[in-house]
Amino acid sequence: MESVNSKVLVFGEYSVLHNSMALTIPFNKFSGTLCYPENVEESAIAVLSNKGIREFCKHIIENHTDDTFKLNVNKLSRELDKGLFFRSDIPQGFGLGSSGALVAAIFLRYLDKAGDFKDELKHLTMDRIQNLKSYLGALEGYFHGKSSGIDPLSIIINKPLLLKSDKEIVKVDIPAYNDAGQNVLFLLNTGLARNSENLIKQFNSACEKEEFKQKLETKLIEYTNAGITDFLNGDTKSFYLNLEKLVRFQLQEMDYLIPEKYQGMVQQGLDTKTYYLKICGSGGGGYMIGFTQNWEEAQQLLKGEELEVLYRF
Repeated sequence: MESVNSKVLVFGEYSVLHNSMALTIPFNKFSGTLCYPENVEESAIAVLSNKGIREFCKHIIENHTDDTFKLNVNKLSRELDKGLFFRSDIPQGFGLGSSGALVAAIFLRYLDKAGDFKDELKHLTMDRIQNLKSYLGALEGYFHGKSSGIDPLSIIINKPLLLKSDKEIVKVDIPAYNDAGQNVLFLLNTGLARNSENLIKQFNSACEKEEFKQKLETKLIEYTNAGITDFLNGDTKSFYLNLEKLVRFQLQEMDYLIPEKYQGMVQQGLDTKTYYLKICGSGGGGYMIGFTQNWEEAQQLLKGEELEVLYRF
């Protein structure tokens, strides 16, 4: 059966829910596939996964009757009875799209006329992409309470995607990967799983306060949009200036999304200007995403942490 990759939302966490731009890229280190257990060792994991998908299937039957994208839930039910599960090494609760990958895998396998859709992927119209994003967001909302749909959408398309607005999504070219590049995007593994639904509730609660909502609309969205534009244009000088503002905003106004242990590391990056560390996905743990023009010095300052290069240019 078809494998799906993880993804990283490079920019747009939370602000995308308020119509900012967002940028997501594939991350093929981790993947998942719907399959049947092959040995006894897999059986315990398979049973738990099967149970979870079965509950999700019930949710789909009861809540999703959209004829635009119709899933063959009868086929899914039959295969669940045969022991189907989702074999995945994508860490759960770490911001790499574990639930989005499951939604994408189910969509690609059980969509009526899936073969026709895969051909259509090469030239999706804007309306079709928007409808797909909305549909996938409704499906993934089962796991988080609310979802923009960008995770499963980007996993299905498996290309860098730019959300220009809530109604405009396009494939984009990002700066060419260069093993010797000075600019490094890296992941820091906090080792802490998180509950995305609770974090999103906290953020939504903060948005009910007029003061924060105004800052979100006038500052966070501005820094996010400018950072993405600079990154895509290769304007590194302006990029790091906007990135610093974005990271500082997260630390000062959204510190509940940064594990306490790592708030000092975020501040250290801002103070030294050696690296900039921000939340990845819903924050609260999992991976954080960092940016630096001095990878060797950043590694020294973050010595003892589990770091991994995500992209270099």
